[in-house]
Amino acid sequence: MPETPLRTGFHTADEFVNVKTKSGIKALDSLLGGGLESGLVHLFYGERALHDDFHRIAVRVQTSKESGGLNSPTIIIDSANIIKLEKFTQLADEYNLDPETVLDNIYISRAFNSSQTYDLVMNQLDGFLDMIPAKVLMVTGLPQLYLEEGLKGEGLQEISHMASKISTLTLKRDTFTLVSASVSKRSVSRPEGGRTLAGTAQVHILISDSKSRRTYTLAKHPQYPVRRTNRSMTAPSGSTLPLSYFLGGEEELRED
Repeated sequence: MPETPLRTGFHTADEFVNVKTKSGIKALDSLLGGGLESGLVHLFYGERALHDDFHRIAVRVQTSKESGGLNSPTIIIDSANIIKLEKFTQLADEYNLDPETVLDNIYISRAFNSSQTYDLVMNQLDGFLDMIPAKVLMVTGLPQLYLEEGLKGEGLQEISHMASKISTLTLKRDTFTLVSASVSKRSVSRPEGGRTLAGTAQVHILISDSKSRRTYTLAKHPQYPVRRTNRSMTAPSGSTLPLSYFLGGEEELRED
């Protein structure tokens, strides 16, 4: 049987299908026009608490495609040391998923120094994706260990290499990719990690918390303008609210 020839020449953007998946966070999905998008690198930056959302997303994507999930495993390279297995089991109950099955479908490689982060991304990530049919890739705290060890020129160059590698793999394998970083000390509106990390991520989401709510700011997107929304984090005193209160509760999108 002859091979199907590759499509060449000029193509418009509307010829390509945008595949989206629900994050499990109503406010975030609204901000992103329906959810996380395949083939794009989503850079989340802000307070460390943003990784609560990463836990939820890793479980939510295991739900069926009919319910807005992917029925897919997740690969996590954890440089921020934030992954808590008990959170996955708690979230599995919320989505009526078997906790053991959920844990079996989350593959975690933890880095303890910057050299391990670099090796995992540059030398092992391809192999992980070959072995595991995961559509979701997470790299938590990509520049974190470099910052803790004292970020120098060589470190910035390695972060740049990793950012380019992740971007290439995301496009090639059409994955839903999430990377996290802390906020730059020079500017609260920018992520740490240098220009390449920021430049290779097509979607930037700044997250900030107060006592009562979490604010999501869409700082960069290939389709949408800068805008923000938020969701409630705590229930009013003396009241009991359903789970939907915490997953929804977003205010109207505000565009800047």
